[in-house]
Amino acid sequence: SMYRNKAAFEGKVVLDIGCGTGILCMFAARAGARRVIGIDASDMIDKARQIVKANGLDGVVSLIKGKVEEVSLPSDVKKVDIIVSEWMGYFLLFESMLPTVLVARDKWLSEGGVVYPDKATMFISGANNAEYRKNHIDYWSDVYGFDMKCMVTDEDRYLDCFTETVESKSLITTTVTLETFDILTVQNNA
Repeated sequence: SMYRNKAAFEGKVVLDIGCGTGILCMFAARAGARRVIGIDASDMIDKARQIVKANGLDGVVSLIKGKVEEVSLPSDVKKVDIIVSEWMGYFLLFESMLPTVLVARDKWLSEGGVVYPDKATMFISGANNAEYRKNHIDYWSDVYGFDMKCMVTDEDRYLDCFTETVESKSLITTTVTLETFDILTVQNNA
């Protein structure tokens, strides 16, 4: 989508939070960004440097190893025009990097700047997963001829929730919007 929206990136300073291999950094550079900075705390940053150089983008893309909360931008960059990140965790917020993106936004995003993705919506729906029930709940009714039903409490049976990909035919309720977040304005109240 950066290539289809080159006008949004042309001449801009872009910051990629949790840049991993640097793929979003390179997309931004090829979309016309004047300068791209990627930050990642993992050792993957070393591979990202090699990848960026191998693709001839090391004149535009700078990579910083460290945590957003602890690093500084290059001395010639005070603010950025755009922040990009693949921050989403499972069920959007579990194990997500959103708090880190919000720190970067508050520290470095220029007035009028944007964050991509700029909105995130959580949907919820009830499902009946017969295979899960068979393998994790009903299983205890007959374990090699032994009744072990006490291994599954009512909490396990009815109150426990988990995130899983299910086929649409398994849905037993209407899907509803649980929450929509505007990443430019949402606050971390943790």
